[in-house]
Amino acid sequence: MDSDFVQWLRNLGHDGLAALLKNRPESVVVGAHSLSRLAAVLDSPAAVESALQQLDAGCHEVLRALCILGDGCAREMIEQALGDDPELDRALRVLEERVLIRPDPQGAIRLAAPLRHARTAGLGRPVAKLLHPHVSNTVRGIAETLELEPARRKADTIRRIEEFMQDPAKVSAEFAKAPGAAVQLARELAHDDPVFRSYGAPSPRSPEVRWLLDRGFLISQSQYASYSGPFEMPREIGLALRESDNRPVLRPVPPTPPTTTIDPIEIDKAAALAATGFADGVARLLEHCTVYPLAMLQNGGVGIRVLKQLAKALGTDQHEIRLWLETAAAAELLSLDGAGCLVASNLADDWQRSTPARRYAWLMRAWWAQPAAAMFSKVVDKPDPAMLPRGSAFDRQLRTDLVAELSGWEPGTALDEPNLIGETLAWKRPMLYCCAADLVEPIQVNWDEAEAVGAIARGALSTLGRCGSDTEALLAAATRLLPKTRETALFQADLSAVVTGTPSGRLAATLNLMAYQEGRNTASTWRFSPESVRHAMDLGHSAEDLLGRLAEIAHADLPQPLEYLIKDVERRFGQLQVRTVQCCVLGEEALLREVSRNRALRELSLQVLAPTVLASSKPAKETLAALRKAGYAPVPQASDGTVAVERAAADDRPPVVVAQPYYLDPAPEAPLEAELGELAERLLAQPDEIPARQTAPLVHPPAPNSIDGMEIVYGDLGPVLAERTVGLSDLEVELLAEAVNDGTDVEIEYRDQNGRSTTRVITPHFVAGPYLDSYCHLRDDDRQFRLDRIRAVSALKRRRTKT
Repeated sequence: MDSDFVQWLRNLGHDGLAALLKNRPESVVVGAHSLSRLAAVLDSPAAVESALQQLDAGCHEVLRALCILGDGCAREMIEQALGDDPELDRALRVLEERVLIRPDPQGAIRLAAPLRHARTAGLGRPVAKLLHPHVSNTVRGIAETLELEPARRKADTIRRIEEFMQDPAKVSAEFAKAPGAAVQLARELAHDDPVFRSYGAPSPRSPEVRWLLDRGFLISQSQYASYSGPFEMPREIGLALRESDNRPVLRPVPPTPPTTTIDPIEIDKAAALAATGFADGVARLLEHCTVYPLAMLQNGGVGIRVLKQLAKALGTDQHEIRLWLETAAAAELLSLDGAGCLVASNLADDWQRSTPARRYAWLMRAWWAQPAAAMFSKVVDKPDPAMLPRGSAFDRQLRTDLVAELSGWEPGTALDEPNLIGETLAWKRPMLYCCAADLVEPIQVNWDEAEAVGAIARGALSTLGRCGSDTEALLAAATRLLPKTRETALFQADLSAVVTGTPSGRLAATLNLMAYQEGRNTASTWRFSPESVRHAMDLGHSAEDLLGRLAEIAHADLPQPLEYLIKDVERRFGQLQVRTVQCCVLGEEALLREVSRNRALRELSLQVLAPTVLASSKPAKETLAALRKAGYAPVPQASDGTVAVERAAADDRPPVVVAQPYYLDPAPEAPLEAELGELAERLLAQPDEIPARQTAPLVHPPAPNSIDGMEIVYGDLGPVLAERTVGLSDLEVELLAEAVNDGTDVEIEYRDQNGRSTTRVITPHFVAGPYLDSYCHLRDDDRQFRLDRIRAVSALKRRRTKT
């Protein structure tokens, strides 16, 4: 590690170092041992990549100009390229606060180590790195085509090619001789993707591609596939083309989109109504799943047909059903039964019994953490089933950024058109959002979801939305804004029960036990029928028990028609008894004679065994269901002749299914100010420990998702590889470490997860946690190999280059 960098960190002092740690939170966890360790982490490719994602477009343009000018450029050079603008001062200050640049004692601007030679802003790797694995004849041929005098040593020839490509004037002069198709292809690669793959048009053998290959403006990524690709444009060529085609220009902050002022009280009223409906919808979903478990597809997820049926039963559309389902699953309120169907989990009862505010806060905590928007089906012609894993966390980041932007406005400021905020978001995070046009549909989906849960109302951020993921603040706001629950119902003579407002969990459970819900909005209605009352008695409840429970929740006396209904169902209940023999139906002779002649029961193939006994060809469970469907009220019997109660005990509910990883992948919480101050003080108090040997920075940083938060190892790899590999000799460990450090090829014997062994030729990139990230020549793609599955390492035997 550069000792100047460590000293620069020490010179920041307590307040400056604490501010740095706040601006680069990814360095706090793994870099909190010493200033030397912190410096190594701050200059690691993964940490720099993470910091780049937080930069706005203005900072990116300044950083792009710095990369073109090169490490160590002076302030006058950047002013000459971009002009002396106040925006330049702001961007340079932000870059320095995030330690992506830093001034050296002579006043020059130093770039973070990965930005000096790495793939930045879509550029390829340096020409020296690309040419290193190729044979001398290939390197000599490129030099001769560029009219350079080849040296005796390959390394010297590569250096001459590198010096040629670092001169934009020479590169431009060479391109002046090129055919038009070669120039067009080169510019596309320089501004889009530096890798040209072997499939598609033009062909690798086309004249324009061959012209670029002959001059090293495209170089094969593998010495064994010199004519088939994929090919990569060297970083120097990309920079030269960009400098001539599109010089960096500072992009100012977009203007604030048109807004309207609305009374914050009205916004919170609308948000409270949406929040109540959201929590109530999840409650109805859980009640439905308790009675009718949701079938899952064989490959996972809830199918479109089931979603439409569920939407019809609950009186909404499939988009809102998706939101309720995925939020309930993320909140661990849903689980799987033995048949693989979705049912309410053993946490659902606690949630149902909670206050409206706690129920809402419980759901919102889960909604904030979901990486993907459940309502994506609104903008997709043929949406996938609900509850399928979606690994991207794009929607979660967009949701956070959208709310953060609205939070900076005055309360009551409403956006006239949601899509207009896309310009601002794209400017603030260009690496993630690219441009406003790409955000039209994502903003629409996430805006609709935020409105559905009450975070946004009437085009403005509500008090509930301003609380964000702060559970305590959200609970306090929900307690103040959401209506209280109702504990009583109004029973009417038409066999209906009405609850004005939100029913409590106890009230809803009692009514759901013996009535069918007809609708739930600002007022909810349940309807009693012989079938619904019989269902309650099937669970072991008597008429006296049911009437007593209704009297406890009745706003006034129970109407006589309801009492008559319950008593009449009890009078008929149990006139038929079903005993498992495969199976027999028992009852009075006259009633059984009627049953045996009922055409609706033909599938049972009922046969008279005795005046009071019928035999059924179906099992007891199916026979009971058929008799009930025909309008009878049978009861099951145990083998000893006693009534078998079909009660579903709460204790029998399945355990909570552990939420899938994509639900539980939120960003780590930022440390508190006091914690950062203490950490800065502790780091400054420790002496510097500069490692004796350090390797050069990695040539290109991996994408953030490829390391998944795992630390990339620097310094002496020998002890690390010896610890994480199994059964390798000291010589093999040293050989593998040299391959990682030098970027050379090596041959390994690898055992996969099924125990099969294969021999691979790989080009190692870096060590990330238990994995070795490498280019696999067998698969012609980047792969991750578990270090503990590498069984042997050997130097690569000389192979004949393919022609």
